[in-house]
Amino acid sequence: MKATDLLEQQHEAVKDIFERLEDSEGSEQRELFEELASNLVAHDAIERQIFYPACEKAMGMTDELGEALVEHGLLEFMLYQADEAQGKSDFQFKCSVLRESLEHHIQEEEEEFFPKVEKAIEDDELEALGARMEQAFEKAREADYRAPLHKNLKEVLAGALKPSAGRAPSSKNKKKPAARGANHSRAHR
Repeated sequence: MKATDLLEQQHEAVKDIFERLEDSEGSEQRELFEELASNLVAHDAIERQIFYPACEKAMGMTDELGEALVEHGLLEFMLYQADEAQGKSDFQFKCSVLRESLEHHIQEEEEEFFPKVEKAIEDDELEALGARMEQAFEKAREADYRAPLHKNLKEVLAGALKPSAGRAPSSKNKKKPAARGANHSRAHR
């Protein structure tokens, strides 16, 4: 599957999770949010570490690519805020803002950026990228999303546009029941 097709498929999956999340509550809401966050963090990892660097190599740092990188930082901040708000009265509206911002990002990416990428990168290379991204996505999704989310958020707050070396998707941080907010103070340092 071409990288752009894989990303569009993942965009649809996330939209579906948001739909189910809106109508949920209690333990179902927590489970759906965990699924959403795992998907978003894994998706971010493959875009920022595999897809976007390939795009930059083929096209240079375009306005669309720069904007997408900045939007990823904002989306991660909103995801962090929603995660911290689980079980609180502000959870729903934080999820709503996350969803609206994500839909804007997805629309621009699919309508403006992906067509340019598909012109700049040959189909066989997009297929190879898609295979690498799919494998990396599954590994990243198996891990607890909080550690990579907090690490990237620190980089964004420090002014980084791109992820630092060593943030490759891995399965080191297997999903473990983590106390909510356990890394709250670290994310603000």
